[in-house]
Amino acid sequence: MGGDQNPLSPDNPLVIAPGSLVGSGLSTASKTAYVARSPLTGLLGRAIAGGRAGWEIRRLGYDFLAITGAASEPSILVVDGDGARLEPAGELWGETISKARRRLMESYKGYADILIGPAGENRSAIAMIDSGGRQAGRTGLGAVMGAKMIKAVMLKGSLTPRIHDKKRVLEAIRELNAKTHGSPASKNLVEYGTPLMVNYTGRAYGVLPSLNWRESTLSWCPNPEKAYDELSRFAPKYRVGRNPCIGCGRPCTQVIRVNGSEVDGPEYETVYALGTDIGVCRIQDIAHLNKLADDYGFDTISLGATIAWAIHASEEGILDLDIHWGETEKIAELIRDIAYRRGIGDLLADGSRKATEKLGKGKELLVNVKGLEPPAYDARGLKGMALGYAVSSRGADHLTSGAYAFELYGRLWRYEGVDRLSYKGKGRLVRDGEDLMAFYDNTGICKFSRGTLQPENVAPLWSSLTGIPATGGDLLLTGERTVNLERLVNLHLGLDPLRDDTLPQRLFKEPIKRGPSKGEVVDEEAFREMRAEYYAARGWTSNGIPLESTLVRLGLHEILPDWLVSYASKTPG
Repeated sequence: MGGDQNPLSPDNPLVIAPGSLVGSGLSTASKTAYVARSPLTGLLGRAIAGGRAGWEIRRLGYDFLAITGAASEPSILVVDGDGARLEPAGELWGETISKARRRLMESYKGYADILIGPAGENRSAIAMIDSGGRQAGRTGLGAVMGAKMIKAVMLKGSLTPRIHDKKRVLEAIRELNAKTHGSPASKNLVEYGTPLMVNYTGRAYGVLPSLNWRESTLSWCPNPEKAYDELSRFAPKYRVGRNPCIGCGRPCTQVIRVNGSEVDGPEYETVYALGTDIGVCRIQDIAHLNKLADDYGFDTISLGATIAWAIHASEEGILDLDIHWGETEKIAELIRDIAYRRGIGDLLADGSRKATEKLGKGKELLVNVKGLEPPAYDARGLKGMALGYAVSSRGADHLTSGAYAFELYGRLWRYEGVDRLSYKGKGRLVRDGEDLMAFYDNTGICKFSRGTLQPENVAPLWSSLTGIPATGGDLLLTGERTVNLERLVNLHLGLDPLRDDTLPQRLFKEPIKRGPSKGEVVDEEAFREMRAEYYAARGWTSNGIPLESTLVRLGLHEILPDWLVSYASKTPG
């Protein structure tokens, strides 16, 4: 993963790593990390999904898989009790994800699948990796898999993971599962799924981005109140099933049928990206676009945000695109064009930032950080989220810091009385939030369990499972180590902290127009003070570089190679 290496080079490893508690029986501990250098940002790419693949990696006796090199022809990578081998993908290359999966399941019965669609095959930098219908969406890692000429990875193990103290593990799991399944938040998630957030972000706080972030409520919809109700509570009306992550007893995914077609979702981020951000108010239309995005293999967030930028750019005369806000069928055809790089689809296939670089104009309309398009939280009305976007290792991202949850609910974990519009103390909050979210990624616990499963009560389970004594503080420390490691890797890949740990100018200059957050911007001076507080809380220099003393405190200097440790600073200046 060299600093001068093309992310689509065969030498860019694709690492697939289940969390340490995947397969333990803990409900919601199902997540697997997909990591490589991102073709979208050029920095560390990371995406998380809850498919069965991680469990099968555990059953194979591995902690992770690393795929290096590239096949000479379109292939399927099969890993099972007989080892690893490549088999021809044949006519599967070019197929949509749903069609390819149906055919693979006929030939590989009992295997878990990891798949890409045409977007990944054509190396779109906004392509995702699909794992059994769960999407590792962010940072374009589907293109990395496509560059390796791997259509699918099929996994099947037969081993039983070792457990240090089975009795205590079962006791801990029963207690924690009861806590999670019995919480009011879990009941709402199961009934309505994540789109319930539309009521919080749009109606209550006015931070639901719309029309390429020119609006932050649904005031532009023909009937805003009806739109809020429909987009947040559609699940009971249209639900025909569920597709839970493996081992999850609190399934938030809603499989719905609209207009004769079934789709897994749409979840909240897709309601924004393929809905409000591109001028679509009807759940039927969003579901249609969601199904296309899943089938062709796109990250719905980056896809929708890129299309939103393109429509906005067309309105401003920057781009020749005959599509207006909310024109669903034209947008559907554009999604197909992006997947196959046809016409203007080729310009948009690598995300909004690269489109402006190719055009040489349109940058002033962008909303992204480090090249990654943002999720559904308008940071002008969530000051900690503004900082979280800026300093995240993978770009404009809500799940690296989770700051939105602290600010929208006003309380979480150790924090009470959080003021979403205050800049005070947000550097430390984002630091703590990043460590906590990295703990979830490291263990594989779903972040929607943040209200019930936390390092303090998970530690006894983790210790009983592994035989390694650990406190909540120890598990949280693994998160802090992760954040520092990611910063070192990004420095190696060319990160310039003071240049890159920032926000698009629109969030500093354009106030929110209407709604509960009307008039809000991110004050640039206050932002710099938040960032300085964050750097200091991290034990980094004022330029955003980890101090050598911080690496020593975390024990990273003992386990990391010297060339990576060399990016640390000996002095705080």
